[in-house]
This record gives sequence, structure tokens and C-alpha cells, in this order.
Amino acid sequence: MQHINGLTKKMIIDIDFGFAYHAHKSSIPTATHTRPKSILKQPKVIVIAQNQPLDNDAHLRRKLADAEARAERQSHRFPGLDLPALQKEVHRNLLSSLLFLDGRYMDLLDLMNYVKNGRRMPEITPENVSRHYSLANSVTLNGIYLYRYLSSHGYDPIIVQNYATADLHDLFVEEPLAVCISSNFIFMNDIHEIAGAIKDLAPHVPVIAGGMLIKKVLNAGDRFSQQTLDFMAGFCGRVDAFVVEAMGEATLVRLLAAIREGRGIESVPNLAYFNQQGRMVFTPREAEEIHMDETAIEWDRIPMQYLRPILPVNTSRGCFYRCRFCTYHWLFPEVHYKSMDVLKQELKKIDTLGVVRHVRFTDDNFTANKGRMKAVLEMMIAEGFGFSWSSFARASALRPDLARLMKSSGCEFVDLGLESGSQTILNAMDKRLKKEQSLEAIRMLNDEGIESRGSFIVGYPGETEATFSETIEFINQSGLPYYHPYLFYYTGNTLVHQDRECLGLQGLGLAWRHHTMDSGLASRLMARMPEQINRSFTDGQAYVEEIYKLLRGEGYSQEEIRELFRLKRALQLSIKGVRPGESHSKAETILSKLETLVR
Repeated sequence: MQHINGLTKKMIIDIDFGFAYHAHKSSIPTATHTRPKSILKQPKVIVIAQNQPLDNDAHLRRKLADAEARAERQSHRFPGLDLPALQKEVHRNLLSSLLFLDGRYMDLLDLMNYVKNGRRMPEITPENVSRHYSLANSVTLNGIYLYRYLSSHGYDPIIVQNYATADLHDLFVEEPLAVCISSNFIFMNDIHEIAGAIKDLAPHVPVIAGGMLIKKVLNAGDRFSQQTLDFMAGFCGRVDAFVVEAMGEATLVRLLAAIREGRGIESVPNLAYFNQQGRMVFTPREAEEIHMDETAIEWDRIPMQYLRPILPVNTSRGCFYRCRFCTYHWLFPEVHYKSMDVLKQELKKIDTLGVVRHVRFTDDNFTANKGRMKAVLEMMIAEGFGFSWSSFARASALRPDLARLMKSSGCEFVDLGLESGSQTILNAMDKRLKKEQSLEAIRMLNDEGIESRGSFIVGYPGETEATFSETIEFINQSGLPYYHPYLFYYTGNTLVHQDRECLGLQGLGLAWRHHTMDSGLASRLMARMPEQINRSFTDGQAYVEEIYKLLRGEGYSQEEIRELFRLKRALQLSIKGVRPGESHSKAETILSKLETLVR
């Protein structure tokens, strides 16, 4: 199961409506609007790849406030459902499952910084972030890929790996041709804010937004509802053009060429932009072909400042399956693979860099094609690469011989999309997975010493307290090292939406109800999981696999990482169980143990 930017598998949309109009005019030429030649000749292009926060507490509070404001605005669409009240109830329940110290939300990395800094949360800034444990130091594949692609087409890209750590003034010392914001790891609210900041600093520089989230938000084109058009009007004067294509890089290059040459953009396909009247206009759609070998990164040509000890690699796009909670198949309905020779050369270039300790395969189903997977693993063993690796995996694809090859080739961690411990719910999801297959996959991985994390959806239509109890029992009996629960997220882009009437399904995002449950009850059940599950660990809203990779890169052993997660759970439960006036001696003991473990 893929998780991106805090959303469950395959980029579920979190649209926020009601932005104020921003008064800048478009910076992109149309048939009646020509750009100055001095700007057109500049080939520098800034690419913003992600916006990973420095302050997780402030980020969480902002996300909750945005979601509650959205529920207020959308409530009139659901006259039989108190959307704002339900949204607030969900937030109360989810917050109760998190760790708070000194009034601040903390994930495991925050807790480690807290104890390392003398039990005070340090202020993490762009200047000192590299001295702290933070996911803001990570890199994503989208920025690296666009660097390679734009470079090969005659542009001089500048990659902003994380907007939260960037200095815009430094970036605009020399005015770029354009700024591109990738939505693969950035919310729409963030795009709105980032684009506004860019326009305040450099109003004449075109801002382009693209990526999978943009594709999902704008795919309806002229069939938008008035409410969605009102939402998009908030981007007028901030974002000059949207690339509405799942791939999008070829469209982006054509758009940049039009900007550079001062031509109108009406002839560029796959775009959405605002005309002079502020109305959104769409150009004709033209699907881009997928050639996976052409997406390979020449890592020896990537500047060192963009590299990290942990690097992402993609070997395929697409998914065989049609899980009813998922939208990814809509973006990439067919599976495309890199050839073995091209993949081997890409991995060899990573290995020869001499700085990479771990590779994260970002394929949605790295193990789905068993024959190809076996060939990839045998190739990696034969080459003797010096890095470890992790990936997403499908439980039903794992076999003992494959698990042994995974271990021999350097596999350390696997993400399993298990979704539920109830066969009834798995069948309703059309997951095409037997509970026994999941148990066997966990056993095989444990036998080989490969850590795994299972993701679970709580509240899918048909869920009851009884089926939820089956999931709790499954996790406790399975030997699963880590788990991550997701509250069912309702969006119209999923197959389950087609069955909404017979399921009684209505609502929006995390505020919904169906015949067997509403999200208030589902979130209450989810909040109890840390107490009910004592041999498998989670980190609330944070992603175990990302934290695990970071800590392995910092030199922590698998056993030390497991102990850190165990101690965090124990601390959280000890604080939650203390009544006013009672001693916090247990919490003090746990903090002392953490101080001896954190380096």
C-alpha cells in the first residue's frame, strides 16, 4: 500500500474550497499576451518537490483547522449529515491516540529530539534541521526525475527538495524562466500558499503546478461543478498553468518552450489556465506514453547536493489490482516495467556513488510480478550491491524462496497493504487476498529477519465492531512488527463510490457514514489500537517506514529502532493513564531509558 503526503494509497484528494482571489495577472503568454524577451531567454527552472514541515505540531493543527473549515463550507451538500460535528469528533478521537508532551504533538523523531535536547523541544529551522532527526532532510524521486528530464531538454533546473527549508530570496537572485510545483507530495492548500509567496517575491515569474494530485483534482475539466470552479478561482493570479496529465513531463517541456519563446499556450495539450476574465480554460487532452526505460536516472550526473544516503528508485508504474478503496488504477491502468539491463545500470550507478546506504523502491507493487521479481533479486545478488533496500509488497505474492532471495539481496523492510484482519472486509474491498496469505507472508518475512509494516483501513463500508476486533486479533497474533491504521477516506474517485447508494455511503473525506458505521465510531475504535495492540508498534500520524529508513541511515540497529517505538508507546500510555495529582514516575523512567538510547 502506497502512502504519500499523509494520504492513504494512491493519492486521495483533499480539496479545500474558498480561497480569496489573488490579484496578480497571469505571467504566461496567451495569444494576446506576450512576455518580455529578457525573461524568455532565461533557461533556469525551479522545481519544488515537497513541503515536509519542520514543526510537526503546528503542521498537524493547521491540517485539522483546514479540514474543519472545509467541512463547514461543504456541509450544505449533506443535509442529513452534520459534517462539521462529525469532522470535529474524528479529530478529537485521532488526537487522543497521539503522544503529546508539554502541550505539543510529537512523533518518534520529535521525541528523540526532545530527550536529546534535555527534555525540551528544540526549534528546528532551515539552518539547523540537518543537526536534528527530521523527515525534512529526505529526498523524493519527483524532484530528481525532473532534474534529469529538464536537463536533457536544455534547461538548467534548480531542485527545491523541501520548500520548508528553502530560501526563496536566494533562489530568485537570478530570475528563473518558471517555477514548477509538483503535487505528488504537496497538498492543494500548500500549493496555494507557495504560489502566493512566489508571486509576492517575483510577480512576473510563471508558476506551473502539476503531478498526480493536480491530475485528480482537475481531470473533470469543463464538467466541473460551480463549487469546484469557485475553489479553483482562488488560484487565479497565483498558479499560471496546471499540467493535467498523470505523467506530465512532456507537456511541461512543451509549456516551458512556449513561455521561453513568447508564444501563446493554447496549442499546448493537457493544460488548465485562467483567461483574462479569470475563467479557467482547458486545452485538449493528449495522453503521454509511458516508456519506463526513459525514466531511469543517471545518478552519476545528479549534483551531490541533491543526493542522500537513502535514495528512491522506481522500476515500474501501474497496478494489476482494482481494490475498491483505491484510485491508482485510474491513473495508471496498465503496468509498465523498466528493462532488466536498464534497471541494473541504474542500480550500479547508485552503488558507485559511494554515499548510498539504502534504496527505497517506490513501485506500488514491487513484488506483484513474481517472475520478474525473482529475476530482479537474482540480478541484485549477482551484482553484490553494497546498499540495503525496502519496498511495498503484496502479501499474496510472497513465497519462501522469494523471501530468501529478498534477504540475500539486501532487503530490510517491506510495506504490506493488508487492509483488514477480517475476510469479510477484504472481500468487500475486492482486495483478492486471503487472511491466511497475510499471516504466512508475515511469518516468512520474520523468519528471514525482514522487518514489515502492515497498513489497515478502519471503517470501510461493511465494517462493524466485530470485524474491527478481528483486525486487532489478527495483528496481535500475526507477529507483525509494525502497523499503521488509516481511517477510511471517502472520495468520488474510488470504485466503492459507485456502490454508495446500496451502502448508504455519504459524506466527504474523513467525515462520512454508511449502513454499518460512521467515521466518529470508526475513529474511536482506531484511537484504541495503541492500547489493544502490545506487540506491534505504530507512530500515529507519522510513517513508520520513513522513520525506520532515516534511523537506519543514522546507524541505529533494527533492535534499537524497535525498542524506540516500544518505549514511545509505553510513554504515551503511561501519560494517558495518569490522573490529575498522580505521580509521573513511570513516564520519568521511560524518558530516562530513552535518554540512554538516543544518540
